[in-house]
Parts: sequence; C-alpha cells; structure tokens
Amino acid sequence: MTTYRQLSESEHRENLVEAYSHHITELMDQGRRAYYLNFMFNQLPGSRETQIHIMVQEVERVHWLLMHHIVRRPNAVRFAHLRPIFFGCPDLPVFKWNRDKVGQSATANDGLHFNVVALVPPRTDPVLPVEFQYWLRGPLSRLTVPLDQHFQESSRKYLNGRLSRIDVTPITEGTMADYTLKTFKHGRIDEDSILVLR
Repeated sequence: MTTYRQLSESEHRENLVEAYSHHITELMDQGRRAYYLNFMFNQLPGSRETQIHIMVQEVERVHWLLMHHIVRRPNAVRFAHLRPIFFGCPDLPVFKWNRDKVGQSATANDGLHFNVVALVPPRTDPVLPVEFQYWLRGPLSRLTVPLDQHFQESSRKYLNGRLSRIDVTPITEGTMADYTLKTFKHGRIDEDSILVLR
C-alpha cells in the first residue's frame, strides 16, 4: 500500500523557491548574466498593499526601459531571446530594536523594498567586429557594459520621485533566489506576490 503525504505549506514554499533557483541556473547555463537588484523607494502613499502595488509598477517600468535599451524590437520573435528576465518580490524587513532605541532613524515605507534577480543576455563586445559576434550568437544585445555599470551611468533614466535607488550586484555564486524570495519563503506574502517579467 502506497502512503501519500500532502506537502505542508512551508515545504511547498521551499520547493517553489528551489524551482525558481533551478530555472535561474538553467538560464545562466544558457549564457545569461545574473544580477541581484535591490529597489529602494522614497516614502510612498497609502497602505502597505498600495505601496507594494506602486513598487511593482516601478519594477515593471524599469524592466520596460531596460528591455528597450537592450533590444530595439523586443516584440519581434527573432529578438525574444534578448529580453531581460526579472524574478522578484517585496521584502518586508524584520526590525531589531535596541533596548534604549538609541540611534534609530525613520526609514521610508518602514523599510519595505523590492528584490529582483535580473538575467540579461551577454553584452555586445565593443572590441570584436559586430559581424563576427552576429555570426557567432545571432541577434545581439545593445548593452555594451555590465548591468551594474549601465544602471550607474543611466540612473537618470530609471530613478524618479518614487524610486530612489537601484543597487545592482553581479551574482557570482549560486542564484540568490533564496534571498530574493525570502519573504515568500517565510510565509509573509503569498505566491501571487512573486513577480516574473520576460
């Protein structure tokens, strides 16, 4: 007789995060470069639900701008493989209070921010002839610098009155999926709060 045990909620969450991590690994093995993006915001109006909705809108806006910087015709089938991919979710901080509360400072949105793993196609090599790169890899990314350098040099295009900062770190070990999705993994938000943009 075969025994069957339903997965607990925590096991389901862990398995889903592991599935995202596995998928990110596959994309990296296919040649995509992975970065951890931390989106920080100015004070946003409304409830926490409203603030998260605004944050999602801003992450979607950044993805749209980046996509059009990387590929001139992102909706064309032959260029679809160049579209950036984002996996992310809100991050709700855990506060640690000093007993005397010395040195506390007010934090925008009570520390709420947004984490993303971004995967982008290999950038075009500025040294090698474009024709050779096209022959080798097909249609090329228009990005000629690493993503962290791009965001630093083009910050004016991305930041606005809502979005105050994007911290970008190349992922050199693992996938950062566990950290990026930790708020979901710990049961503080539901599965629908995970954002996937392609």
